[in-house]
Amino acid sequence: MGMDATQLTRRVAASNNFLFERLLLPNLEEGARSLITAASGASVIVGSTFAAGAAIAAEKLDVPFVPVALQPAIVFSAYDPPRMPAAPWLSPADSGLQLQLNRLTTMLARASTARWTAPVDQIRERFGLAPARRNLLLDGLCGQPLSIGLYSKLLSQKQLDAPSGFEVAGYAPYDSHLGGPSVMPDALANFLAAGSSPIVFTLGSAAVNIAGDFYVEGLAAARRCGRRAVLLVGPEGSLSAADGDDVLALPYAPYSTLFPEAAVIVHQGGVGTTQQALRAGRPQLVIPHLGDQFDNAARIVRLGCGTILPRRRYTSQRVAAALQRLLSDAETHATAERLGSIAARENGGAVAAKLITELIS
Repeated sequence: MGMDATQLTRRVAASNNFLFERLLLPNLEEGARSLITAASGASVIVGSTFAAGAAIAAEKLDVPFVPVALQPAIVFSAYDPPRMPAAPWLSPADSGLQLQLNRLTTMLARASTARWTAPVDQIRERFGLAPARRNLLLDGLCGQPLSIGLYSKLLSQKQLDAPSGFEVAGYAPYDSHLGGPSVMPDALANFLAAGSSPIVFTLGSAAVNIAGDFYVEGLAAARRCGRRAVLLVGPEGSLSAADGDDVLALPYAPYSTLFPEAAVIVHQGGVGTTQQALRAGRPQLVIPHLGDQFDNAARIVRLGCGTILPRRRYTSQRVAAALQRLLSDAETHATAERLGSIAARENGGAVAAKLITELIS
């Protein structure tokens, strides 16, 4: 598309329309054809709720398709709706006016995104398949004998309005850069051993492309608090901010080994980062940038193990104040540790594997 990672991330952050209409739909047919070839002989296809091409390939190959939600935001439950800047009135509800408002909002979202249904059905027709008439945004978990929430039950349980066959398996931890064991870099191990627990700053795998002054202001905030800092700046990030003995900047480090050593974890709210921070049992300061990050951040606040700072208010002074509150709040620390012990026992990968094996056997 003639864009680099920064430009693409900015466009996705600015509009869901770009994601669906410029990235997903134009590549759907080619992706489905490629997957039909790649999945020949497979027993089952498992894919993202937005992977409409995977659903087409599975149907064409006459094998089950198991859609997977990696975050509760895309389940769109009226009982536990996603927290989104465009709909700040949404909130959890068991009954009453709030539940009705949540349902009405989902209906409006369905109407505003209905234009994506016909293009998918037109592609299905070219594969000789009947129209599915499913909303690309809202119906990804529907119409299958099994669908899976591959996220922590701490973030959200299975709700009353979940699609038939839906199960929350729990979080499947994975943080190895190249697929092997998670090994802490020597430079990081030496830095951690040389002093007190640092503040860790990371922007995950997407928001790191639009970091702006996140690391500069973050380091300044840590120094205001008299704390050391670890900056995970990404493969294209600058290491120039690491200009002292009190800071270490790295392109990457496995969260599973670093996060338990942190005093506080400052991050963007991506679902993988959020759940690794939960497992580590450390307080979190979340600065949402895009997509489901706003919802994940709201759930961390609801759990009582972290707080949110809007990106537009991200300055060293405000970050330092938020960090000081987290560092001194014994209740937040105790809650984070308690939740960490629960999250660490989850093995969503094993649960999902069992569900899928039972389906195909």
